[in-house]
Amino acid sequence: MSFTPVPLRTAAAAKGDNSVAAISRRLHTPYATVIRWTSGRSIPAGPALAAIERAYGVTPAALFPADA
Repeated sequence: MSFTPVPLRTAAAAKGDNSVAAISRRLHTPYATVIRWTSGRSIPAGPALAAIERAYGVTPAALFPADA
């Protein structure tokens, strides 16, 4: 199982968050952390996954697809 940031970026854009800074503000997460997530260099875990789901409706299942 591997992480894919595409659903996060897509859902963020649909809400008008077209920049890493906007995603960072909505999630109350450091800018550098969101850069790593959206580039696929780091994986959100625990509370961050819950925050992503609350803010954008993206489930962990979408971020960690079984077929990836």
